[in-house]
Amino acid sequence: MLISDRIYGKIEIKDKVIQELILSKPLQRLKKINQHGAPQYIQPIRNVNRFEHSVGVWYLSFLYKRSIEEQIACLLHDVPHTAFSHAIDFVFPSEKHNFHEKFTEKIIINSEIPEILQKNNINLKKVLDVHKFPLLENDLPDISFDRWDYFMRDGTALGFFPKVLVSEFIKNVFEKDNKFYFKDIGLASTYSILFMNFSRLIWLDPTSHGSYFLIAESMKTALQNKIINENDLFSDDEALMKKLKTSKNIKIVNLLKRLKVGKEFRYSEKNKAEFYGPNKPRCVDPLILINDKLKRLSNVVPNIGTYFEEFKTSYKYLGVTQI
Repeated sequence: MLISDRIYGKIEIKDKVIQELILSKPLQRLKKINQHGAPQYIQPIRNVNRFEHSVGVWYLSFLYKRSIEEQIACLLHDVPHTAFSHAIDFVFPSEKHNFHEKFTEKIIINSEIPEILQKNNINLKKVLDVHKFPLLENDLPDISFDRWDYFMRDGTALGFFPKVLVSEFIKNVFEKDNKFYFKDIGLASTYSILFMNFSRLIWLDPTSHGSYFLIAESMKTALQNKIINENDLFSDDEALMKKLKTSKNIKIVNLLKRLKVGKEFRYSEKNKAEFYGPNKPRCVDPLILINDKLKRLSNVVPNIGTYFEEFKTSYKYLGVTQI
């Protein structure tokens, strides 16, 4: 199987179980779920989908020669994502933005995935025990396969990231004892500063925040009025949007009318904002190998740790208003 990936180029997939999983319905559904969720309707350039990201996360785990169980866990990690991606975390707020993770076992077990794994002599329980695979999704401020791929993929898709850096990071990020680290301080700093600025420009920009509030309020209203149910959340963007748009609920219709190309949002002070609420400022403070010891970048490069803390404090809560 050959896949043409926007950041890794041609990927040849030889493992039969990975091929079968990629062709399964749960993975194919992710092609219809936009990585960015709500902002896609205002900024069409946000055209990354959960399928390509999932394959990308698997590919990184393959490059680092992880076990087949860990590779499969990486490939399947976004299978339980709801339509509109993290819009659901504005419907059911949580500090970690992890609503979809609560449904991992339910969605996977009620699909053809267990049969595919059994046929290929893969233990489902091992795959689902993601705590054994810390490189898949560890806690900030570390690098993980998931965080690493969406950082490079979103940055490339939106034009912030030169592709030459993709190969540079892959060649210069090393792994030992389930920890990623750099040997080059300058490249570690480049990674860290870019990640923080992408957080500001891509994931915490006012249009992302405002559009999520619009679509989340539409979904809340639809759930309260039994226009949609839990199963609809696990369909895809197009199917759920169609249900919302054809609901004839005036509040929903008026909210969705505002999701139009060019209808951007701007930051506002709390008392003047149309929408105000918590968000998730993200910083990566990578490990660096210095004299055979791993140290945080913030303990090596002056002032960068202060920069991280100022950023996280400034963007923990956001107020936005549509222009």
